[in-house]
Amino acid sequence: MFALLIASSILGIMLFVSLVMLPIAFGTLTREVAGNFVRKLFPIYHIVLFLASQVAGLLAFTPHLKPIAFLCGLIFALHFVFLTPAVNKASDSGNTNRFKTLHRLSVLVNVIVMALYAFALCVDACFF
Repeated sequence: MFALLIASSILGIMLFVSLVMLPIAFGTLTREVAGNFVRKLFPIYHIVLFLASQVAGLLAFTPHLKPIAFLCGLIFALHFVFLTPAVNKASDSGNTNRFKTLHRLSVLVNVIVMALYAFALCVDACFF
C-alpha cells in the first residue's frame, strides 16, 4: 500500500515539475536565473526520486511495481551521475547542438520513467 502511495507521489512530482514548475520558471524568470534555478533543482530532484524509488521497490508487493521502482531508481541515479553533468557541461561550453541532444535525451528519459510508473499504477489499479 505504501509503495503505491510513493510511486504515485513520484509520478505526481515528475508531472508537476515538468508541466508546472519549469514552464513557470522559464516563462517568468530570465534565462540565466531560470537556468541557475534548474541547476539547483535537478540534483535534489534526482536524489529524492532515487531514494523514493528505492523505498517503493523495497515496500512493493506486486510483481511488476518492485522491478519498475528499482529500475526507475537506477535511471534517476544514472541521470544524476552522468546525464545532468553532461547537459551542464554542454551548456557551459556553449555547445548548442550537444546541449539540445542531451536535453532531448533527458526529456525522453523522464517521459519513459513517467510511463513506467503510470503503467505500474494502472496495472495495480486494475488487477490488485
